[in-house]
Amino acid sequence: MNLKITNSMLAYWGLRIAFGLSLLIHGAIRLPKLASFAQGMAGQFDGTFLAGGLALAFAYVIPFAETLIALCVLLGGRVIRWGAFAGCMLMGGIMFGTGVLEKWELLPSQLIHLAFFYAILMHPLTPDLTRD
Repeated sequence: MNLKITNSMLAYWGLRIAFGLSLLIHGAIRLPKLASFAQGMAGQFDGTFLAGGLALAFAYVIPFAETLIALCVLLGGRVIRWGAFAGCMLMGGIMFGTGVLEKWELLPSQLIHLAFFYAILMHPLTPDLTRD
C-alpha cells in the first residue's frame, strides 16, 4: 500500500487537532466551575433585553457546547460536519451577545473561530454526506 500524505492532509489534520484541543480545553475547563462561569457571564447582560433567564441559560450551555463541538472536530469522520456547523451556530450566538454588549474588541477573535469552523467544514477532506 502506497499511502501519500499530502500537505493539504497535514494542514487539515493539524488545524483540526490544534483547534479541537483549544476548544476542548476552553469548554472543559469551565465545567467544574459552571455555576460561577454562567452567573458571571449572565451578569454582564444586566440592563439589556437579554438579562435574566435567557442569558443565564445560554451561559450554562456554552461550556457543554464547546466541549461537544471540540470532540466532534477531534473525532472527525461523520460527526465533524455537524460539529463544524454547530460551531458556526455557537459563534453566531456568542457574536450576537457581543453585539448586544457592544464589546466590539471581542469580535475579531470570534470571527477567527468562525473562519476556522468554515475552513474545516469546506475542506475537501471533510466528508460530504449528501452523496451517501
